[in-house]
Amino acid sequence: MGKVIQSNLNALLDKAEDERKLVELNLDEMDEQIKAGHQEVVQAVAAEKQLRKKCDDLQVDVQRWDKRAELALKGGDEALAREALKQKKLRASEFETADKVRSQQHEAALRMKDDLERMKQKLAELKLRKPTIVARAQQARATASGSEQLGARGGTSAFDNFRRMEEKIEGREAEGAAMAEVEDVLGKREKGEDLEAKFRDLEKQSGGGSGASDVDDELAALKKRIRV
Repeated sequence: MGKVIQSNLNALLDKAEDERKLVELNLDEMDEQIKAGHQEVVQAVAAEKQLRKKCDDLQVDVQRWDKRAELALKGGDEALAREALKQKKLRASEFETADKVRSQQHEAALRMKDDLERMKQKLAELKLRKPTIVARAQQARATASGSEQLGARGGTSAFDNFRRMEEKIEGREAEGAAMAEVEDVLGKREKGEDLEAKFRDLEKQSGGGSGASDVDDELAALKKRIRV
């Protein structure tokens, strides 16, 4: 039920056609949430009652094992009395743990009850204010739409359509200008690369003689060093 309401709510939010229905669906969803919250409170209270019964049972066990220990000791069986006291201590430890959990559960149930009561009061208040909320929603829609929505059919304004068309044209123009700029840059880069290649070839050709001269000079220097 909640998913169906949420689906309808989303559809109305997208279309923004029926403010009254939108408000009613919101109120219905709140009502469903309160019902679910009420069920959660019932479950929390039931859990606390179960824990309380567990604590009562453990207290009875503690007393029972205490009496058994006393009975065994009176009968002269100290070992049996010792075992009974161990059981008593075990039950007492379990009681402390269970009682702590029960206390936490009790506090949680109280908080949930308070939250549920506030939700009920809020929903009752919103139901009383529904006509005012619907009017404000309609006014907000009219204000947001502006004067260009006057006379529009099917919720679509010709001014909005023209504006979107104009934006598309501007976008295409911007894309065309950007493409032309990119092509221009690429063309200049290709020209620069061609020029760079020509100079590299020229430098290689002229560099051959220079390399040979460097070798001759180095050889001459080596000969002088050997002579020394």
